[in-house]
Amino acid sequence: MTDPKAFYTEQLPAQWNRALREQARLVETASRVLDGMRAANATLRIEVLGAGGGSFFLNVADGALTPGDSASHTPFLTLVQESADFERLVAEAGDSALGFLGGLSGLAGEMKLTKERIDALAAAPGTFRFSLVGEGGFDLVAHFGAGEPEAEPSTTITVEMAAYQQLKSGELNPPDAFLGGQIQVDGDMQAAMQLALTMMAPD
Repeated sequence: MTDPKAFYTEQLPAQWNRALREQARLVETASRVLDGMRAANATLRIEVLGAGGGSFFLNVADGALTPGDSASHTPFLTLVQESADFERLVAEAGDSALGFLGGLSGLAGEMKLTKERIDALAAAPGTFRFSLVGEGGFDLVAHFGAGEPEAEPSTTITVEMAAYQQLKSGELNPPDAFLGGQIQVDGDMQAAMQLALTMMAPD
């Protein structure tokens, strides 16, 4: 049984100081991530195929993103999608496209596109098809690095919609989803693993 002296001279001060150290750690992490985001200078290219589609360039300068008529940098990521799939993506992403990317990556929350993560994604190999299956599902082709997307992606990653929702909320982690068959990989398994490690790397 804890006596007053032990509680007030040992337990409470230890808890207080532990909370202080944890808050300092969170601030240091947030500051490092912010510096990494502000160091980002890159371009995302999006191709929406079909009615109402087109080519779109999103240029990042010192961390801030603006649309442009052309690429300011060699795109580190090119996304290709049919217009019908785009509509379903928007419905799923809502007001958080980065939350959508985070969900695909198995992150509970938005993906932070720091310079380090962008550089790592640019070095990821090849063209991937992400296929969300189930009600509201859609396909998205992602090509990492320079060059054009392959006509037929070398790797397809299929995720059940219910599993995606659990990944997005943090209720499910990618290894468990993969082992449980809720994430399936067809094609280049090594490339898929390398991409997964890059996307799930801590901020």
